[in-house]
Amino acid sequence: MERWDIDRYRRPALVPCEVAPGDDDVLTIGVGDDAIDLSFEGVARDEVADVVAQLMRPSSDIWTKLNRGACPAWVRALTVQLDALSLIEETDSGIDSVTSGAERAIAMCAEVGQRLAAVVEARLAMYKDTLAAVHEMLADDDDERAAPPGTFPFSGKSAGPFADNFALQALHFQLAYARRNAPELLIAWQRVLAEVFRHVCWFLAHATARSRGQKDAALESFRSVASLDPIDLEMYLLSFAHFVELVPLRVGRRMMSFASFDTARFDDACSGLTLAARAERLLIRALDQLGSNAYASAALACNEITPLVKGLYIEQYHVTDRFVEILGPLLSRRVQRNLRARLFQYFQEEYGHEAFELATCVALGMNEADVRASVPLPLTALYIDTYTVLAHRMPTAFFASIMVTEGLRDQHSPVHAHIAALVENALHAGDIAAKHGETNDELNHPSLSRLFLADVPHVTAAEQRYSLEAALFMLEVNMRQLESVAYFYGGQTQLEFHGLREGRRALEV
Repeated sequence: MERWDIDRYRRPALVPCEVAPGDDDVLTIGVGDDAIDLSFEGVARDEVADVVAQLMRPSSDIWTKLNRGACPAWVRALTVQLDALSLIEETDSGIDSVTSGAERAIAMCAEVGQRLAAVVEARLAMYKDTLAAVHEMLADDDDERAAPPGTFPFSGKSAGPFADNFALQALHFQLAYARRNAPELLIAWQRVLAEVFRHVCWFLAHATARSRGQKDAALESFRSVASLDPIDLEMYLLSFAHFVELVPLRVGRRMMSFASFDTARFDDACSGLTLAARAERLLIRALDQLGSNAYASAALACNEITPLVKGLYIEQYHVTDRFVEILGPLLSRRVQRNLRARLFQYFQEEYGHEAFELATCVALGMNEADVRASVPLPLTALYIDTYTVLAHRMPTAFFASIMVTEGLRDQHSPVHAHIAALVENALHAGDIAAKHGETNDELNHPSLSRLFLADVPHVTAAEQRYSLEAALFMLEVNMRQLESVAYFYGGQTQLEFHGLREGRRALEV
């Protein structure tokens, strides 16, 4: 971490103080009950007093000269000393910046809301139940903080017509993530939904009642939204709209239901290792049932570096850039020491892996700043959000499902091998990409689920079912994430990044 520097202030000023002459050309400044004596060799006391008086005015030219390096050395030494004594304050409250950020956030919510409204308006009758369900989810404060869930969200008969709806399950996990990590997003999502209601001229009765008087308070409430990183805000707005659009469509339903795997049959407690073995068998069976996907087919047909290949590395960069976040909830848990040590080891082994993916992107001809500023696809965001929620909500679910991302033991991916071979021949990028894969293999990450669950002696029947269902869900998230890469990047002849800004485009269903 770099050392603090006084030039980092936007509008600094010395705190108000009393200035009085002392003995032997010493100047005394008083701040409250404290007194500080100042003197500089070769500098008159009156000159020091004049500078001190100027430093108390944030608009004084002396601060501008100081920032430009145009002040005598003793003036800088004085300000550094005063700053070290915590007597320099930032007078810019940031309100102008925050207000400007809030206005940009409101405009972005309106843009995304109007895009979603155009879709909804064309088939309003089909979307009414969806809008009501999503509105209720946003208004519901019960995010299962008090106790672990007994059933997987939107599964089983209790979910009614929305049973096994992937899009609503996705929204559930992103809402759960936001409530704990970015509650400001709830304000933004509510604004998007309100924009849809307004545009299509259809309102829920209780939604209309709640919206009264909100317009005047909108800017004030959006000042908290302005604290979010603009790229994150854009990512979550596009993600929210994407999943809302999917809900009533056929593609919004699960590719495979829990019923087809009969997870309900596991009605006895088991050991952690038994859970790991059952999860492995279940996922292998699910992979066979799912078969190939759009990305695999398109990737295997590639014989050169195309936007499809580049897109995979862009999205992998976004995943690895946030991947260590998923361990945060587990690192703060008071689990057994052996398991805790293994979790910290996993964190250390994963930290910094985004450098491999970013270096590969650059080696493939992409601009580093463009990659960093690109907006992840909705399924990419969901991937990390869901793992983070599972880590907080039920560690066994996290341990059982992490094999989806780290790989099943002794399973070979022909798609991965084909892409790696393509990249290896392109601008030495293969050396970088291969190093990441070799690192994971050397660290035995495909064994992680077993290693973690070996330290879990007892898993209840309810935890077992939820964990297996979470693993199946993450497998589908992974499959859909790859397919979204194919749909977004596959048709491009020249690489376009995801997003709303000029020169970019948003993913369409």
